[in-house]
Amino acid sequence: MFKRKDGTFLLKRESVQLIGIGCEITSDVIDWYGDVMNRNEAQKGKFKRWFFDTSLAGDCQLDIDSGNPVLSPDDYYDKLDLDITNKEWAKNLSFTECILWFFPYCNNKHYIMICVNIKAERFEVLDSLRHKDFEETYKPMAKRVVQYAINYMKTQFAEKTVRWERFTWFNLEKVTQPDQISCGMYIIRWMRHWEGKYNSALTKDWKRIDLINEERECLMLDIILDEENLERERIMKEATKYCNMKNKKKELKGRR
Repeated sequence: MFKRKDGTFLLKRESVQLIGIGCEITSDVIDWYGDVMNRNEAQKGKFKRWFFDTSLAGDCQLDIDSGNPVLSPDDYYDKLDLDITNKEWAKNLSFTECILWFFPYCNNKHYIMICVNIKAERFEVLDSLRHKDFEETYKPMAKRVVQYAINYMKTQFAEKTVRWERFTWFNLEKVTQPDQISCGMYIIRWMRHWEGKYNSALTKDWKRIDLINEERECLMLDIILDEENLERERIMKEATKYCNMKNKKKELKGRR
């Protein structure tokens, strides 16, 4: 359904179908959207926000057998660098002006966003279920994500003093999903609208299932019509052929 022109990203039909009503979207869809948002930032000439993919937070988790992180810090930095430098449009852009770093991750089938807000000196937890057991269940993992992120960011902010010891934790409280399957859609919305403070796009009517379903439809269209999608023309031709066939059937039925 989606293949980038440089061949570096692929979305299969199954992943796009799971955006549909009543389904839980997958990590590769979230990663695709993060890539889109990064391209949008690049077009502005300066990165104010940067979106990492879901696997990076997962690599901070501890191995069940050894109790050690899945990736060593050095390997983690290499992976972050590769995530950035393999994109031609990102190679010459400076990250010293970036004030928001987004790390989506999945814990027990639920997506949470950790946002490192340089300007506000906060580690922001964007959780659409606002888990009561966050301190016990989610915060240890969130802390590891943050610590890995800080160690990497120190290499990016060599010319800029960031007082990490002053950072505080902030939990978003005004947004709650109305069901058990829409957390991925909330992650997409955090990417689109979160800039370190509440705004109407995040809070107004977002508890309504019908509006969430409209967002799902828009997301499907965004994937198909993305200018980077090599499959775009093929899918549009198939859709046109299908619509013409349906119209002909209606015509024939009307003549009977």
